[in-house]
Amino acid sequence: MNEQDGINIRGIEHLSPDERHLLNRANQICQQVSQEVGFHMEGVGQVAACVDFVHGHIDEPELWERARAEMEHRLTS
Repeated sequence: MNEQDGINIRGIEHLSPDERHLLNRANQICQQVSQEVGFHMEGVGQVAACVDFVHGHIDEPELWERARAEMEHRLTS
């Protein structure tokens, strides 16, 4: 398990094919959002919304919204 910023996410080798697909999609979305808001993101495990998306707790529209809000908040903190 990798721990980044207090969020635990299993290593990719332990993810199901569906979870890998969601991880790839979360990475695409979070990379795009991070570029738009100017947030330097080390990986999706750093953004709680991305982890929630991979684990099926939120859907894609909510990921866009929460990832943007989380990154903007970190930039102003």
